[in-house]
Amino acid sequence: MTLGSTRRQFKQRLPVLVIFSFLSIVGHGVAATDQETAAIPVTAVKATSATIHRVINGIGTVAPLQSVTARPRIDGQVIEIPFTEGQIIEKGSVLLRLDDRELLSNLASARAKKAQDEAQLQSAKADAERYATLAEKGVASTSVLEQKNASSQQYAAAVQYDDAMIQNAETQLGFATVVAPFTGQTGFKQVDVGSVVSANSTNGIVTITQMDPIGVSFVAPGDRFGEIRDALQSGIAEVELSTTDGTRNLTAGRLTIMDNAVDASNGSIHLRATFDNKNGILWPGLPVATRLTVEIRKGVVVPDKALARGRDGLYAYVVQADGKVVKRSVKTAFVTDAMALVSDGINDGDEVVMDGQSRIGDGMKVSVTPWSGAPTGELSGEVSQ
Repeated sequence: MTLGSTRRQFKQRLPVLVIFSFLSIVGHGVAATDQETAAIPVTAVKATSATIHRVINGIGTVAPLQSVTARPRIDGQVIEIPFTEGQIIEKGSVLLRLDDRELLSNLASARAKKAQDEAQLQSAKADAERYATLAEKGVASTSVLEQKNASSQQYAAAVQYDDAMIQNAETQLGFATVVAPFTGQTGFKQVDVGSVVSANSTNGIVTITQMDPIGVSFVAPGDRFGEIRDALQSGIAEVELSTTDGTRNLTAGRLTIMDNAVDASNGSIHLRATFDNKNGILWPGLPVATRLTVEIRKGVVVPDKALARGRDGLYAYVVQADGKVVKRSVKTAFVTDAMALVSDGINDGDEVVMDGQSRIGDGMKVSVTPWSGAPTGELSGEVSQ
């Protein structure tokens, strides 16, 4: 093939090459444009207006409001123990009876002595009245009358003393029967029928523990005592209990008392809540997880997973009507159970991106799938921005 023929063939093919190159460039530009405008898949959730509780989490211990070891007030031999171990007994129920024969004898003697002194008092009074009449007539001397009056007063004082002795004997007799000071559950008995007990015994008879209502002692950060005090005064200081592993809710009650000082050694304040315990779900000494409500507010709520932290604070991506997202700075009041109360930046009904935040930027187009996950917290603790 000659050089001339080769040149003629190249000139004939040149228009085809130019057209093919032009189409390749145009096609590449269209593909690039489609790639730039492709919607990025994300999940999103709608912000809602709701009531949310601000809480302080902690660990506490179930503690009875009352617990006492019943002890005898006098020495004596046990003749009856009418309760059973572990029994719920009512206030005033008999726990123990002692042999009271000697005490009954002492009471009878005191009453007999009073009767004797009352008889002598009556005789002395009559004698004094008779001498008073004789003294008025000048038959009896004044000194004799004074002696008769003094004798009458002496017997009157003796009767008063007898009354005191009778009361003492009745009191001692009452001590022979030991009763429950309040409604509670008995523990193990420390004496048996036939035992001789002493008022100085350190073991006592039995320990009684009040089970319903029952208390829980726990602590909270001392620097939050103002919130706790306000919640207690306003009546919103509810305390929820759960197992320490968080797998089971137990019951709910009310904060009833806060200590009058912050513990300087650890900066905490001691609190106690009271709970109904008719079902016996709470047992003295049981460790429990506590949730103390210190504030109840209504506002815009979103899962805190929708919020991210940047150099300038918290932000979130909100999906607009045109399918594009806008980046907004967000402020929150607090976070409870992975739900954030938003004070600024998100409105009720806004669609907020949950998953896919790292793949998008301000103004980018997204394809939204409703979020259906569980609200697991990503912000550490309470957030206030």
